[in-house]
Formats: sequence, structure tokens, C-alpha cells
Amino acid sequence: MNNKINEEVLCILKKNAVTNQIEIDYVTIEMPLAKTIDNFSALLDDPNSTLEQVINFIKSTEELNLLTAYYRYCVYLSGSYQAFSANNQDTIKEIVTKQQLMQLNQENAPEKYDINKAIADYKNEIKNKYILWHNAYSINKTYRLCHEDKSIMTFSHRIDGWSDPVYQLTPNFSVEIKTNFGYGRASYFYTKLKYKNIEITPFSEWTDYEFAKFSEIVRYSKSHSLKNEYWLEAMEYSRDACNLSLEDEVKFVEKYIIDECEKMTSGLEEIFNKEQFSFKNRCNKNERITVDKKGHVLVEFRGEKISGALDFISKILEFEKITSIKSFIERIEECNKKIQPILAEESAILKVKIENLTKEKNQLQPQYDEVVMQKNEYNQKKVTLKEELFTKEQLDNFWSSEYEHYRKQLEAEFIKRWPEYTEFEKEYKQVTDKYRILIEQIQNHTKVRDNIISYNEKIIKYFGK
Repeated sequence: MNNKINEEVLCILKKNAVTNQIEIDYVTIEMPLAKTIDNFSALLDDPNSTLEQVINFIKSTEELNLLTAYYRYCVYLSGSYQAFSANNQDTIKEIVTKQQLMQLNQENAPEKYDINKAIADYKNEIKNKYILWHNAYSINKTYRLCHEDKSIMTFSHRIDGWSDPVYQLTPNFSVEIKTNFGYGRASYFYTKLKYKNIEITPFSEWTDYEFAKFSEIVRYSKSHSLKNEYWLEAMEYSRDACNLSLEDEVKFVEKYIIDECEKMTSGLEEIFNKEQFSFKNRCNKNERITVDKKGHVLVEFRGEKISGALDFISKILEFEKITSIKSFIERIEECNKKIQPILAEESAILKVKIENLTKEKNQLQPQYDEVVMQKNEYNQKKVTLKEELFTKEQLDNFWSSEYEHYRKQLEAEFIKRWPEYTEFEKEYKQVTDKYRILIEQIQNHTKVRDNIISYNEKIIKYFGK
């Protein structure tokens, strides 16, 4: 059924009045103009139908005027600029203009322009447009029915733009479906749960993923892929959490609070001791990625994760009213106390390395500048030689299909006149490669050191409070 969500049905959450449990159900998306759209599609698919007939069908079928509206409908939840306007009168004008343009193209280039194919393609475009309009119209009507049905607590949708309605499922439990569909890379699909007015946060994601941001993790309880079928995942997650909070508060707190804190804390302790890590794959959450880290990069990673966990302490403290969380905070703080002197030492080691690399780079600088200058001089000689050979017509049609042949001819003449260039080219490559590597090492070490210093300062600031 999940592959039909927002296509044939809306996925809904509703409360069972008898059991008081939250349940998942589906509401069929009725297609009120299905017969009309089928007849219109048949006309458009007919290879013998004309655009005049298409216009007449639109004009004579009053039902199609119901489709005229502005639709905040996402064909793709992760796409951009998904909303659109539907207007029959504009379509008629568009068809007339398009027809005139096609006739003009045929008159101007009858041997190249296939007007029959152009008309067939355009009719198919019109058909797809009206099917889309009908889909948007039909789902909008179903949204209204769901809004009117007081037993429905929330329902799936494909509306573009920002939305975060909050649904109070029980006195202690609320769910917020946070969506921002149709905004490209800025699109998101989150579920945010609140228990006793405290937000449920997926602390474990901090250590489950190699790359994670505090600012993103605290925005949701669970994130979902930007596809219509993942509405079922969002509904199941909300239903299961809500029902568990009603059935057994102890188990609810254990699963959604204590287990999350434990996973993050034990993950930090593993990060402090391990060099090989297994992370979840954001593109496929059923897969894991094995990553090895060594040297300065390992220390940097440990510093990022362990010091970054301090940001979550204020969120963890919110659960003090519900359960004991003191041990988790103590373990996070202990990890930071252990990593802090390591970070300080590592930044000092990197400082010396950067100074030595910079010194080596400075010593190489005169030689580097010299070979670069010589290279530029040789390049100018080659340009002059090419112009000379062109003038003497020894490199006729240099840019022809025989380019490679003439290029080799030029190179041969160049080496003949400046045979020392072959040896110089080896020196040039050796010096410039060494210089480039030194620059990259200085930049990489500097970036790592700057990060390590910031992590160290964060820890010092925390314990200095």
C-alpha cells in the first residue's frame, strides 16, 4: 500500500474510540473527472485527431473548468518549483499559438521539420498536463475531506512549502509533521515527537553517522526520505511511540530516551578507543560504511565528536523530570576530560610540523620561482616557433583533423632547437610537484590544527563555566 500513498490513497492517523489506541488507515483519493480525462486522453492519443478538435473538446467540456486553480502540488517532494497554475482558457490560447508556430516552421523548412511528429508530441504534452491537473485537483478534494473528518488526526500530503502542524494525540504526547517539500536541496521531511512537552531527540545519530550536525539533529525525532512512500514510516513511527507511551511509560522512556542517550554515550566511548568505525549510510540506512582513521585525522575526529556531544547536554537535562540521566552526563564529561589534554598535545605537534613544512617550502621557493620563470620563457619560445613555422607554411592546417600530427611536428622542431628542454622538464616537474605537495600538507595540517584548537577551547570553556 505504501507505494500508492499520495497517488491512490492518503495515509492517515486516527484514534480508535474503543481501544484509545492510535491506528493507521487509508483514505481513497477519488478521481471525480476520471471519465472525462480518459475521454480527453483517448482523443489526444488518436493519431488522426487535430488540434482544432482538442480545442473544441476543452471548450465544450465544462467539467474541465473545475481544474482551473493554483496547485501547491509536488510531482517530486525533493524537486524545485513544483507548484503550478491550471487554466483552460490559457491552454486554448497556448494551443492556437503553438499551432501557428508549427505551421510557420513547416513553411520555412518543409524538408527538415516533421509537423506530424511535432503535433503528436504536443498532444502528449497536453495529455500529461491535464492528468497532472486532475491528480492535483483530486488530492486537494481529499485533503478537504480529511480536514472535515474529526476522527482523522493527521494525513499524508504532497503540498509544497513549509508546514509543521502539531497534533496532540494524547494529553502527554504530541507529534509534529515537519515538511518542506518542493524546495530542492532545502527540502526536508521530519517527525518531531514531544512527551510531556519535552522534545524527543535522536541523540544516537551523533555517533551513528560519520558526518552529523547538532543543529540538524535537534530539529527532529526522526528524519525521512523525500518520497511519498516514506509517509508510512512517519506514521508508523508516530503511532508506535504514542501507543507505547500509553501502554507502558517505563518502556517508552527506556526506548526513546534512555536507549538514545546510551547509544550516543557508548558511541563516544568507542570513538575514544577505536581506529576503525562502522557508520550508517545516509543514502541507504540499511547499509553501513566501514571507515579507518589514523594519526592527526583520528584525533581531529575524536575531538569533533566528543566535544560536540557537550552541545547535547542541555537537551539531555530536559529529561531530568522524567528519568535519571545523571550518569550519561558524567560519562560525556569524562570523555571530554580524557580527550582535552590529547587535543592540546596534538595541536602543539601540528604547530611544529606546520612550521617545519613552511620552512621547507620557503627554502624551495627560489628554485620554484626560477623553474616557473624558465617554463614561461620556453612556452613563449614555443609560441614564437609555431608562428614562424606557420609563416613558412611548414605547419599548414594546424587546426585541421591532422592536429596531432602537426603538434608532434612542432614538438620535434622545438626539441631540435632547444634540446636542453627535455632535462629541464624533468626538473620542473620534480620541483613543482614537491612545492605543490608542501602547500597541500601545510593547508591540510593547518585546517586540522585549527579544528583541534576549537574543540580544545570548547572543552576548556565548558568546564570553566
